[in-house]
Amino acid sequence: MNVILDKKFNKSATLDIEQNLIRMFYADDRFDSDSGILNKNNGQSSKHNYYQREMYLNKLVDIWKKLQQKKLANNSYNHIINSDIYKYSPFISLTNKQEDIMCKIMNNILDCLEGKSSNETSIITGLAGTGKTILAINLIDNIINADLSNVDTFEEDEIEELSELDKTMHRLRKYILSNGKIKIGFVIPMKSLRETLKVVFKAINKKSLKNIIIAPSDVTKGNYDVIICDEVHRLAQYKNIANMGHFKKTCKKLEMDENTSTQLDWINLKSKYKILFYDGNQTIKGSDIQADKMDKLIKENSDKCYSLTTQLRCKSGELFLENIDKLFKCTLKGKIESSKNFKIKVCNNLNKMIEKIKELDKKLGLCRTVAGYDWKWKSKGKSNEEIRKKNLYDFDFEGKKYIWNHTDKGWILSNNAVNEIGYVHTVQGYDLNYVGVIIGPDLSYNKEKNKIEVHINELKDSNVKKGTDEKTVKQYIINTYKVLLERRIKGCYIYACDESMQEYLKEHIEEEEVSKK
Repeated sequence: MNVILDKKFNKSATLDIEQNLIRMFYADDRFDSDSGILNKNNGQSSKHNYYQREMYLNKLVDIWKKLQQKKLANNSYNHIINSDIYKYSPFISLTNKQEDIMCKIMNNILDCLEGKSSNETSIITGLAGTGKTILAINLIDNIINADLSNVDTFEEDEIEELSELDKTMHRLRKYILSNGKIKIGFVIPMKSLRETLKVVFKAINKKSLKNIIIAPSDVTKGNYDVIICDEVHRLAQYKNIANMGHFKKTCKKLEMDENTSTQLDWINLKSKYKILFYDGNQTIKGSDIQADKMDKLIKENSDKCYSLTTQLRCKSGELFLENIDKLFKCTLKGKIESSKNFKIKVCNNLNKMIEKIKELDKKLGLCRTVAGYDWKWKSKGKSNEEIRKKNLYDFDFEGKKYIWNHTDKGWILSNNAVNEIGYVHTVQGYDLNYVGVIIGPDLSYNKEKNKIEVHINELKDSNVKKGTDEKTVKQYIINTYKVLLERRIKGCYIYACDESMQEYLKEHIEEEEVSKK
């Protein structure tokens, strides 16, 4: 037995530290859940911002070091908190708002399955970093792993005294005992994120969760009680997609018209109840579900639409996202200031910005450089030796050469990622400690009109432009840069290739001091 003591501990701090340690042990590979981690405690987490919470959580760094010294933990604190297993753990306690939404959705599902309603939809909207994926994972975990071993028979007055979550879980357990398990499909359109979550659930021995993570096309293989779709804005329609033949074949199998149907229609057909997590600001290509279709669906299901607004990713909170939106709309007054917990800087030298990201990665881990798709991908599919011999580098910035991400599957945590430059499809759905964003020549600033001008001829992604009107393509490009800037937790560095855009950024963002070394 090892006991952790501190004279300053109180109940809130103890519960919070315990909950975080459980998450950390699951993310470490010292024990597995069968041999070492037996309990799950939701603690305080995001629900209760108790007095001096930051001070108490900072103690985790020292606690974890001592656990390593005692051979009770393997990996470093930074390694753990940067890992996908930690970030996407089903043991993350929800905020009050998230828990309230989860309870309402579970009751909506049970109403539907009990025949009180039919083929219904819940929609959860929220900007990047507001906890959509975490809510989805918690929702699934509660439904799939509801503890049926201790379902007591409550009197009516006893049930009324339970919390809303306990009431809902009691109702869920009773339904499962009478009707059997609820069949769930967890649809994730983006392959990289889908594979990441499969690895996460496998690592924490959540086989029941791993098996329900599916691609959009997999929904056609059976019928589901509930389908949950994360990043629904990335579901595809029959436009500018690589696998048009498969899409057409699937529509034919489902007796749908491929020209008017979408992967969302497949989900609707194969589920009794569907739960959609949506952020229209992250639509970045013509094959994505279009805003007008989602707006119509939101209007039709207005009584079951919920919004997440609290910024859980970025240390600067909701204000950063608001300011970035104003920056691109040219309505921002004054500067976006850095703070104690969050840094945003414009860099005058691109190579030095990349070096800065590398330095931060050595210190903190999970820091990456990303860019708009304005450079041809000459290195795609080539070995490092072939790239060197044939000079197939994708970027040449004042003699320094770089390549695009060598893989689109798990690039964020790949070994050489810090030396490469990622594009939007490798980072959407993930978060980084620091991000360096290269704004390509597709954006410039017209000072006379006070307007950011988009040059679609600079974009090298033909699938974004094909069959799409110019206005929409321009919005996709703006959305892409917003997505790249929203990946950060602790801060971001920015460099614009166009001089007018670079000067515009300096008007509203502090410049990074360049080292004389």
